[in-house]
Amino acid sequence: MYTPIRDDTRELEVLVSQLADQTGSRLATSQGEATVAAFVNGRLRHAGMGVGTYEVRVVPHRGHWYRWPALLGLVAALLTPLLPLPSLLLAVIVFGWFLLDSLGMPLPPPGRRYASQNIVGTRAITGAMGLEPAVPRWRVLLLAPLDMALTHRGLAALCGIGTTAGLARVAIATVTILASGMSLFLPGLPWLISLPGGLGYLLLLIAALRPPTPASPDGGLATLATMLAAVQRLGALTNVEVWAVAVGAVASDQRGVTNLLRRFPFDRARTLCITLEPLVGNQVVIASREQAGGVADPLLLELALEADTADPQIDAEPQILAQRGRLASILRRHGYRTVTILARPAPGALAQNSDSAAIPRLVERTTRLIVGIVRGLEAKG
Repeated sequence: MYTPIRDDTRELEVLVSQLADQTGSRLATSQGEATVAAFVNGRLRHAGMGVGTYEVRVVPHRGHWYRWPALLGLVAALLTPLLPLPSLLLAVIVFGWFLLDSLGMPLPPPGRRYASQNIVGTRAITGAMGLEPAVPRWRVLLLAPLDMALTHRGLAALCGIGTTAGLARVAIATVTILASGMSLFLPGLPWLISLPGGLGYLLLLIAALRPPTPASPDGGLATLATMLAAVQRLGALTNVEVWAVAVGAVASDQRGVTNLLRRFPFDRARTLCITLEPLVGNQVVIASREQAGGVADPLLLELALEADTADPQIDAEPQILAQRGRLASILRRHGYRTVTILARPAPGALAQNSDSAAIPRLVERTTRLIVGIVRGLEAKG
């Protein structure tokens, strides 16, 4: 089913080098993100795809918006001994806000919005004799972030996207609700009962005001190189329509994905999404399951495992992820079939190999996996 592809190591070295030369920092809405967007646009056109650029207005740093619920919660904590009922109402509002956010259903972040962009490339299928395009049997969306991933260390971890950070925020809100409720139904309690919640909200406010820290090492360039190499190698297909989407501001706002789905309401039954997360380390990972019940689509998972078995150079491993895929979680919430592919250090290994050929080799293996998935789908018809 899968024919091994020639190892174009030199070509991938040049591609990764060009991406690195084009940009420095690629924080959401930055000049670096815009520069790499223009580069991706040109490479997709060179690969024979029709390409469109679509502006997305986003809040650049998602962590900053936590200052608003933190301020409301701090007011609720301060009002606890004086006005317990208004305090309780405010505390419940903030609790609901944090609960939805921790369940992967974040509310639109308030704040000033800046311009990011989605780069969308499309290659229609061809007829059996290369005639007019026909209706595709399948549509594959290959999605990768344009911007750099962010990391939250120390106090800033309170504004992170993981389970622990979400539970910490919910716990702070719960403590304030308990203090307000006790003051309402048991008058005369000392004001010290509001201190734990107030301190928690003060720490969250300080964390929300800290600047974002880019993740190190940056696996995003390898991710973009993989997407570009995969569409270049796939060429024209007869059953599978291929879309390549470089999504803007993934680390800070979900509007890049939601705007894409609003502009292009894909048929959910015939659309399969392969989402790429940062490639850091030497272990290619196929996410069979993600946090909060995110399960890989059975067909995509089957095709990925078949491609890995057919090509020993891929050497991928199915794993359960402890966190939600940033792209996949949004797509699943809208009813789309997805699988996440990433790379992480093997047990006991460093986050990234030191030799210059490590990244191109990783890109080569991940590219082979994606091409194997799509060609396996093409063979199924």
